[in-house]
Amino acid sequence: MVIPNRRGFTIVELLVAIAIIGLLVALLLPAIQAARESARRAQCQNHLRQWGVALHLHEGTYELFPAGYRIVPPTGTCFGQLLPFVEQSTIRYDRENNWDDPANRQAVQTRLPILICPSAPSGPRFDAAFPAILPAAGDYAPTHGVNAKYCNIAGWPLYNPPDENGLLIFQPLRAADVRDGLSQTIALVEDAGRPELWRVGRRRAVGVAPDAGWADPNYEIALDGSDYLTTGPGQELGPCVMNCTNNNEAYSFHSGGCNLLFGDGAVRLVSDQIEPKIFAALTTRAGKDVVSGGY
Repeated sequence: MVIPNRRGFTIVELLVAIAIIGLLVALLLPAIQAARESARRAQCQNHLRQWGVALHLHEGTYELFPAGYRIVPPTGTCFGQLLPFVEQSTIRYDRENNWDDPANRQAVQTRLPILICPSAPSGPRFDAAFPAILPAAGDYAPTHGVNAKYCNIAGWPLYNPPDENGLLIFQPLRAADVRDGLSQTIALVEDAGRPELWRVGRRRAVGVAPDAGWADPNYEIALDGSDYLTTGPGQELGPCVMNCTNNNEAYSFHSGGCNLLFGDGAVRLVSDQIEPKIFAALTTRAGKDVVSGGY
């Protein structure tokens, strides 16, 4: 009987095959990760679009945009007012009571997936500053404008009014009040990751980004800048407008920018290299600023 000579792989051939497979994986992995991030970014934009529709349904019903936040009773944010317009009527939020009233405790503890960016840190996030309530965090915040603090950092003259110059302020506004145009005025921005404190892509081991609960009236943000302090909340980055800190500033986990909802319902990924004056112009509702070109 003749036994056939069966030749196997040599060690060298196996090593070459493994190296080729490793190289292919190394080449494909970034593409896979980029595709996943693209999908997450698109889902994030879809969440913001739904809030844009809700804002316009509210305006169509009451002829007013909701107040971005209320610090007088009944306290809360625009999201409590908008829940019925995003098909969240099953969340029993009593708009006649303060956000932290016992009647609203279960509601404000509810994590709203439509308020969470898929690219932000996963898992439940709650504001531990209210241990008796543990309000659920969100990643999209109304902006009430450009604060005088930012103008001082940037060396600009103050806006008029100096603080409450955005679209979603402490009181309801009409569409006609947005004299710069709804398509040129920001309504919601990403301020993702709260209450975890993030600065320039790194999570800080010490400190928190406060006011993370979506129903907390202090949840809203304004353009304050990152100041020049070397301790405390400062980053030594001066008048940075985006992706420097999520401590009540525009911040996302998307590469290169933030998703922003504009007053006309459009959602755009705006570059974090945007000129501060352009970002400020887009934040104010009636600053008489002319914004042209891409941003």
